[in-house]
Amino acid sequence: MAPKTCLRLILLLAVALALRVAITHRSVSLVAGYSVDKLPTQLASHPGVDLPLTRFEVELLAPDGGHIVQRSYGSGERILWLAAVGSRNNWRVQHPPQICYTAQGWRIEEQSTRILRDTHARAYDVQHMIVSRDGVRRIVYYFYTDGNHWTSSYILRVLYAFLDQAISAKSVTWSLIQISTPLSSTDAEARVSAACLELFDRAVGNAER
Repeated sequence: MAPKTCLRLILLLAVALALRVAITHRSVSLVAGYSVDKLPTQLASHPGVDLPLTRFEVELLAPDGGHIVQRSYGSGERILWLAAVGSRNNWRVQHPPQICYTAQGWRIEEQSTRILRDTHARAYDVQHMIVSRDGVRRIVYYFYTDGNHWTSSYILRVLYAFLDQAISAKSVTWSLIQISTPLSSTDAEARVSAACLELFDRAVGNAER
């Protein structure tokens, strides 16, 4: 593990411990935040099809009332897959997706942070990956949100949640959202970017109503 990564993890753990002590005896209010039931049933002009979950996936978030959604939009080489994990208290289940991809035999070919801007010039950072397995390649974008904060950083997601509890005495639902598509067409990157921006626009639009 790189020295900078170790330092960040140590700092995060120190902050987490301090904040946990600070909020232990506080009354914390529950806030809706961004739950996965807010995800659209239609995306990129395609109706969504809910995909079956394994028993493990269903039971994974049962203790804190969170849940998982897996959905496809469209078909063929232009299909979009959406996967989301919503949770209020169990931030561990929202670990970075590359952990699961690697465990399932995918190779991470590329990884970087991208900045997307919506029609109102609002900026959002997303994590970008290209993964491959058995000759199949996919492009993956993912991010975390509570409807107020939008970040591609797992560390910031955890830190925001702790700060909300320590300073504002509230526990907010967060969602990890990832969108992927086969890397078999020239517009794959543009389609995933557009799908993310559509989610951002809808979320901000609903919040302003």
